Amino acid sequence: MKKMLVLVAVVAVVAVGCGSTSESSEPVIQAAQTVTTTTVAPTTTAPATTTTTTTLPDTTTTSLASDEVKTFRVIPGEDSEVDAIVEAYSVVFDSTTTFDEKAVFLADASGLEETIVKYAAAGDDVGGITLQADRVGIDGADAVVIYSFLFAGNATYSDLEGVAVLTDAGWQIPRDFFCQIMVLSRVGCP
Repeated sequence: MKKMLVLVAVVAVVAVGCGSTSESSEPVIQAAQTVTTTTVAPTTTAPATTTTTTTLPDTTTTSLASDEVKTFRVIPGEDSEVDAIVEAYSVVFDSTTTFDEKAVFLADASGLEETIVKYAAAGDDVGGITLQADRVGIDGADAVVIYSFLFAGNATYSDLEGVAVLTDAGWQIPRDFFCQIMVLSRVGCP
């Protein structure tokens, strides 16, 4: 009798929908995933082991692991910089806020009006999309945000990693990161 052990470890998988080829108005949010499969074949001597690892690209390349990064749990009112970053994330990724409300917190909002209207419609389809910032790491004018997306008030995808930058206008979401999320939400971005 053959015995086979298959171990699959998935780190940070985020996807909305079934992955079918039919169009859906349901947003899709994805992050990096690493899948490792190990198969051990039975043998009378030493077991043979095969390991395969696949890594999909992440939406960011920053990390809270740096020794230079000040890391904060999000506690409202404890740190004004953290509060400003949390506000930017909350407004920009709330499907009910308007373009004018979001534009203040986007490093470059030009031409995003239609994208934001489509994001609002996608939010309506799932009972509203909001974001909850869980941790913030600050390194000078750069920040890393660990956050969760909530659909209809329920945490749907957690431990996602995003970025914010300090500009002359305050803490903002870079356009390229915003657009990555919009593309993954199936609303596109110019």
